[in-house]
This record gives sequence, C-alpha cells and structure tokens, in this order.
Amino acid sequence: MARRRIRRRKKRGNRWLVVTILLLAGSGVTWWQWPVTESPTETTVATITPPALTTDRPETAPLDGGPYKNVTERGTNPLAATPTEPTKPQVEAPRADDVLAAARRELAAGDVVLARAHFSEALNHEALSAADKIEVRAALRKLGRETIFSSAAKPGDPLAEYYTIVPGDSLYKIAKRYDITADLLARINNIKDINRIQAGRRIKVVKGPFHARVTKSTHTLDIFIGNTFVDHFSVGLGSEDSTPLGAWVVQNKLKNPTYYPPRGGKILSADDPENPLGERWIGLQGVGGQAVGQMRYGIHGTIEPESIGQNASMGCVRMLNDDVAILFEMLIEQKSTVDIVQ
Repeated sequence: MARRRIRRRKKRGNRWLVVTILLLAGSGVTWWQWPVTESPTETTVATITPPALTTDRPETAPLDGGPYKNVTERGTNPLAATPTEPTKPQVEAPRADDVLAAARRELAAGDVVLARAHFSEALNHEALSAADKIEVRAALRKLGRETIFSSAAKPGDPLAEYYTIVPGDSLYKIAKRYDITADLLARINNIKDINRIQAGRRIKVVKGPFHARVTKSTHTLDIFIGNTFVDHFSVGLGSEDSTPLGAWVVQNKLKNPTYYPPRGGKILSADDPENPLGERWIGLQGVGGQAVGQMRYGIHGTIEPESIGQNASMGCVRMLNDDVAILFEMLIEQKSTVDIVQ
C-alpha cells in the first residue's frame, strides 16, 4: 500500500513538471530567464521601459515619410519638422493704366455696367494720375446718369432693377424697401403725381442708400452708391476752416426751412428773400472725427451762388439751389452718410 502511494506521488510530480515546461515553452521564456528567488520577500524581475513615442509604424520605418507616411501617429515626435503651409504666390494688383484701358474698351463695346465697374476701380487706384482722374470722374458721372438716374435698368446691373407695382403699393413703401426716396423714384420714372401709381406698371428702382463725400481742398461733393461714384457737385464751405472734418449721418431733411441764426439775430421765414438756406436743408449729426457731438451743421442751398467754390459760410456746406434739390432726393434720413475730408 505504501509503495502505491509513493508511485502515485512520483507520477503527480512528473505531471506538474511537464505542465510547467510546456507553459514556459509557450510563453517564450527559457529556463535561464526564470526569476530567481533570493528571499521570501524580494523578487528581482526585468523591467521593460515603454518608448516615448507610440506609433502604428514598425520600429524600422522612418517618421518623416517612406511607405508608411499615411499611417496616423498616436503621439508627438519632437524631432519631426513642423509642417508648414505651401507659400501662396502673390498676385500682382492690376496697374491703373491697365484698369483704365479695360474701362475704355468696355465703354467702346457698349457694356456700360462693366465699364462703370472698371472706371470705379480706376478712380480708387492710388497710382491714377490727376489728368486721368478728371477723365474717370467725367465718365462715371455720364454713366451714372445713364444707368442710375434714367428710367432704364441695364441687364446685370447690381445697382438697379425693374419692379412691378402690386395692389396696395405706394411709392413711399417701394422707396423704403430699397433705401431711396419716393421723390427719386418719381423723377427717374417720369411719374407726375407721387401719390397716384397704377398696379401692374413696371418701374425702375435703384438699390440705395446713397452716400456723400465732401472734399474741402477741391470744394466738391461726390455721390456714391457703395463704392461706385455716380455724381458730383461743387460746394461752398465755412470761412476760417470752420467746417469740421469727420463722419456725419443725415439726421433730418426740410423743405423751405426757417433760418435760425446760430450766432443770434433775426429769424427768417422760408419765403424771406434774405433766408440764406434757400429751399432745402439737410441736417447732419456728427458721429466721427472732429464731427462727434456736432448737431447744428447741414447742407443747404444759398442766395449767394457766387460763394460756391469759396470758404464763405459759417461752417455749413452750401450748394446751388438746383443741385441741393437733387441731393435732397438722393439722401435718406438715418442711413445716408456724409464724410467731410481734407
């Protein structure tokens, strides 16, 4: 009986030895890598330090290209060069002469809308000569009368289009929709009675608002829609440089205004022949530059036409009575702006 037990223990011991050898073989650990126990409480085991950069690429693959360049990195390689965007070639701006030549070609070909765009671009070109500016301004004024202030809307014009009147419309409603005045709509469409329009009639509308720029050194007032120059007038300005530079917004507009002297004196009614304002007053509110906070300046007519082109007013902008009547039809309250520059 004792011998059988001894044999069984030997067989069990042999089985455990075989299992241990097989496990070691499967794990790739050889007998000399087996940890050696030096004491019951301390075991020395080899430690493998993970790489600083974890990647899906094989260790032998270069990090800056090669057949694995499309493999996504999971980490940052401090040695890799920082990618830079390719340098975009600089496009040279067209010369003033080239733009002006293009405008002349389009005008000769009859494309007034494209010619107007080229002339406007040329006018804003810093290198445009003084003589060419005179030509460009004259061409733009003529084109403005043809494309803006006529009853015809040119095909493809971004500044004007046709509109068909529907029941319930009025010129005031239509004008408000396009940021212009009903008076301007009536004038360019030859409507005699501003309060009587017919449903179904097609009229031309202009896409406003209009803006103005007064240049003190030349005593001129230029009219724009956006960046497009469309008309200009001569003006008179304040004596002793009393017309403030800066940005203004149209505050109010009055027909046949009463004159209240800013420095005191006699109040003059609209029909008084001594009223220096003429028949139109465009009140301005200062919003930028030296104009901030100013409320008593405006653009108006005059009873002294010889003062146009001179510095003779108390600071307001003077215009000929016929000219200020046209400007009155263009500018709208709270949206049209006036810039006064040197």
